[in-house]
Amino acid sequence: MRRLSRRAVLATAAGAATVGLAGCTGDGDSDGDDDTGGSPTPTGTPTGTEQPDLTEPVTVPEDASCAVCGMKPAEFPEWNGQLAHEDGERVHFCTSGCLSAYHAAPGHFREGRTWDTVVAAWVRDYRTTELIDATTAHYALELDTERVDDPMMKNPLPFADREDAVAYVDQYDDLGEQDIVGLAAFDVPLARKYRGRLLPEPDEPSALDRAPVPEDAECSVCGMAPAKFPEWNGELSFEDGERAHFCSPGCLAAYYATPGHFDDGRAQDDVLGTWAHDYDTKDWADGFDANWVLETNADRIDAPMGKNPLPFADREDALAYVDRYDDLSEADVVPLTAFDRDLAETYRGKFF
Repeated sequence: MRRLSRRAVLATAAGAATVGLAGCTGDGDSDGDDDTGGSPTPTGTPTGTEQPDLTEPVTVPEDASCAVCGMKPAEFPEWNGQLAHEDGERVHFCTSGCLSAYHAAPGHFREGRTWDTVVAAWVRDYRTTELIDATTAHYALELDTERVDDPMMKNPLPFADREDAVAYVDQYDDLGEQDIVGLAAFDVPLARKYRGRLLPEPDEPSALDRAPVPEDAECSVCGMAPAKFPEWNGELSFEDGERAHFCSPGCLAAYYATPGHFDDGRAQDDVLGTWAHDYDTKDWADGFDANWVLETNADRIDAPMGKNPLPFADREDALAYVDRYDDLSEADVVPLTAFDRDLAETYRGKFF
């Protein structure tokens, strides 16, 4: 379960004090585990002629406080994290959830701080508990508090290797590869899922949430105006918060198959969310969860661009559709991830 057109979030000194007083009252309440009783204490190392290498982690001071919740990171050796700012200040965290919250809004927890001044950051690999590079880790967006015994009760789970993250999400029906993200994905809306009461209210939609279709948006494949096709258009978001809009499911599927063909530098691994309209209800559906019918007979549907795969939120509806026609079968019901270039060319060949 990825940036970086991110807005800077700066808080007043009063706001920062309020956060400190909140203690460990994130969405995963720790109910009494916080014995700090007040604002987190700074954990920087601003002076001294011999500084440790800022590209290497340091031993967590016993008296260091988590910059987000105020707990003691040294007490959680299998969960804690840290980072170094370019001026030498070290910032410590009890968990990956707190580090991701700091990433989303550094200035909310350290007045005047921005992520641009971070030299390096580290979190604990969920499988090995070793410190790993937080900026290249793969985070499983685990939200079920019953499945993990962790501080603050709710944390994204970091993995150094994507294969380990995939193996984790494959264990559960409610998680998929779309729930594996990079650190860059943690803007305020996403970070609030883990540390809601310690972060400011967002004023922009998360890249995990669908956004309104701009009236002047152009389809990223064919150039038509998606806003003119409210029952057919689609949307896709990237980890860096950017979005691509589409007039139809065929254009969305073509783009997903080879993003770099339509937007230089884009890759499928950068895609965070997708949305399309359910063919039956016309309501928005999660593109990754949808069941896509490989309809190639343009005479059977009245859709933009003629030929389109048809998304259905419920598999039963997709199967009911293919059962109507002798040339379609259950084998023609696929997930969005089945669209490679060859399949996408079936619908938008002239754009490749």
